Amino acid sequence: MAALNDSLTETLSAFLRDGDAVDMPGLIAELQEHAHICNTTRAMNKVSGVVGVEDNAQGFHRLLTTRILPVIELKLPSYSATAGQANLLDLVELLNALVAWETRSGVGFEIQRFRQQLADRLYGDIQRQTEAFIRRLDKADYAEMPQAGALILQLDAHIWLLEGFGQRQKVSELQNASARLARSIVRSVSRTLQGFLADGDIVRHFDVSAVLLYVEDLVVAMLRVLESTREEEAKGAAHPFILSLGEQIATANLADLDALLSYYLRALERALDTPKVSKDTFRIFSTHAGMTLRLLRGLARQGGQAKASGLYERGMQRVYGLQAKARSLHRDSAEPHIADKLALLEAITADFEKPLVQIIPSATDRL
Repeated sequence: MAALNDSLTETLSAFLRDGDAVDMPGLIAELQEHAHICNTTRAMNKVSGVVGVEDNAQGFHRLLTTRILPVIELKLPSYSATAGQANLLDLVELLNALVAWETRSGVGFEIQRFRQQLADRLYGDIQRQTEAFIRRLDKADYAEMPQAGALILQLDAHIWLLEGFGQRQKVSELQNASARLARSIVRSVSRTLQGFLADGDIVRHFDVSAVLLYVEDLVVAMLRVLESTREEEAKGAAHPFILSLGEQIATANLADLDALLSYYLRALERALDTPKVSKDTFRIFSTHAGMTLRLLRGLARQGGQAKASGLYERGMQRVYGLQAKARSLHRDSAEPHIADKLALLEAITADFEKPLVQIIPSATDRL
């Protein structure tokens, strides 16, 4: 028993220094063995020959509650900081193993209370932050993509942690919050695009540029909207003939992206017909057209959305048409910038190696 105590103390001291350096499976196995000895000894009412086990258990319990639990808490994600170095899977398994040790050793309930209080705090913090962000996003006239994308990832981490702690109700409520957040993000993006398309104001275009810079985050939000819709269908909560709120939002967002792409492609076509349009102005339109196409491609590749695929393929065909027109002008025209414009158009398609239809798993999926 003394040797096992020493081994556990040494391993936990290493955890205090650097969580990544710990053999977590070995630590959990030692905890299980230690708890078994404590439990067996207590059941035998301290049979002669086994001395000081209860004292050892109490002392070890104090070490866990006073030194180890605070470190675990610091390494878990919170609304104001990212997680520490330790792997979240290891942390969840360790805390659950400590609760199991405490239960079998019969030395108290502090670790169980700590886990429940930690779950309550993590849940409450991320819920409040999510609801506050949704309220702010719904009032804003532009999308806050960097913060939105980070919050979705934080929600995912909290959902996973609470699932590991067996908090089913909290997990369900955070999944609903994640779906509401995703819908709010996509609606905010649509408002941003619609605001620019309505008047073409250059200030609003800066907001559009900010949205297009965060393709991955918008793809995550859009797919989360569709995922929540599929979950509703699986539970029988969706109406068989009426589009759900998520589907309506996703459909409207794709329509806005299509309108934005058409705006940029029309601008490129006019710029080809207008020699006085500089290559720098042309680059602005070609870059944004490429970013919009990349977003549509990302939606189609990740979600298998037939409608996004169709918009992407149609947009690419229009770009190929502009490239052909630019080549013709390059042969027949003396315009000084036409070679540069052709190069910028070719740069749009340079990153897309093969037709999207070869990648999408199904052309029958909705959207």
